[in-house]
Amino acid sequence: MDTLTAIHARRSVRKFRPDPVDREDLQRIVAAAIDAPSGCNAQLRQYVIVDDVEVMDKLRGFSHALEAAPAAVVLVIDPKPTRFGEFWVQDASAAMQNMLLAAEALGYGACWVEGAIRRHEKDIADMLGVPEPLRVWSIMPVGRPDGRPDRPEKSDPDEVTHFNAFGRKADRR
Repeated sequence: MDTLTAIHARRSVRKFRPDPVDREDLQRIVAAAIDAPSGCNAQLRQYVIVDDVEVMDKLRGFSHALEAAPAAVVLVIDPKPTRFGEFWVQDASAAMQNMLLAAEALGYGACWVEGAIRRHEKDIADMLGVPEPLRVWSIMPVGRPDGRPDRPEKSDPDEVTHFNAFGRKADRR
């Protein structure tokens, strides 16, 4: 699947078939995250692949999006600043987007779960053995989708795109 097709086809999937996810595919998804941009190339991200049923069962209580997922990737970040400032939120976001697109390209469904787990961050970190000062930032449930969600309404590009200054629309050349 080419990149633009993956971008336009990707949906947040929260319903999965029970089929296990191939561990090599999970490693390919993480490899895509590792290739994401990183401020100052600090690469302050680590990943916990969860494909054990018992561990997944423990994770499920933290978000409805995890309930049917056969596997997940937990994105762990080191919140330390680089010499030019803090970039870990942007780094984690770029890594997650790459994982979502890689999952799509490999025929899986996935979802970015962050806000729902924030209040459980310490519990998840303890459960997975994530040491301080590292932080559990987000989780991506992954599996074969049980149906495809409809495309949500998106902004009209003509309404949100400006050229050379805010409020300038494209010249009709």
